[in-house]
Amino acid sequence: MHGVILYHLRQFAVERFGPDCWDNAQAAAGLADQVYVPVRLYPDGDMDALVAALEDETALHRNDLLEAFGKWVIPPLINMYRALIPRHWNARDFLLNVEEQVHQKVVRLKDPEARPPRIEVRELAPGVLEIGYRSHRDMSALALGAVHGVAGYFGEAAEVMEDAPGEGQRRFVVRLVPAQRKASLSAV
Repeated sequence: MHGVILYHLRQFAVERFGPDCWDNAQAAAGLADQVYVPVRLYPDGDMDALVAALEDETALHRNDLLEAFGKWVIPPLINMYRALIPRHWNARDFLLNVEEQVHQKVVRLKDPEARPPRIEVRELAPGVLEIGYRSHRDMSALALGAVHGVAGYFGEAAEVMEDAPGEGQRRFVVRLVPAQRKASLSAV
């Protein structure tokens, strides 16, 4: 697991639930002395143990926790890797290009042998994207949260039209809605 994810998981937990939450979760996971830095790789088991401990600490279901984290983590990640993202991109462009232009480049920079999740995105209609997630880690809720985070970062919303979870994979269809349009629709 990339340190950047674990580093931000700590920031998320501290911001949302307080420093005691993170300290207690780390202790419960048997990782009390571990410090996570963005430039290192860590065993996948660290993420699994920390998420399970955070589940107990926060009383949130694993998928709710991962989805909230996925949404929260996108702005710091985009800001961190901004040099890889063309300025003219919107949420649609980012999602359509995230796998090849951003995700794989970042992952491969740190570990050429890494087995990151596969994220496949295709446009079904203008502003309607089908997103496929496959991974041995089965953190599809994090991926769904990340889609909401991407939309929010670019001033849009992602409305889930279809959601088909499966073992180690998930397929969902989202409609990207500009914030102004979303605001006017909710006022009706």
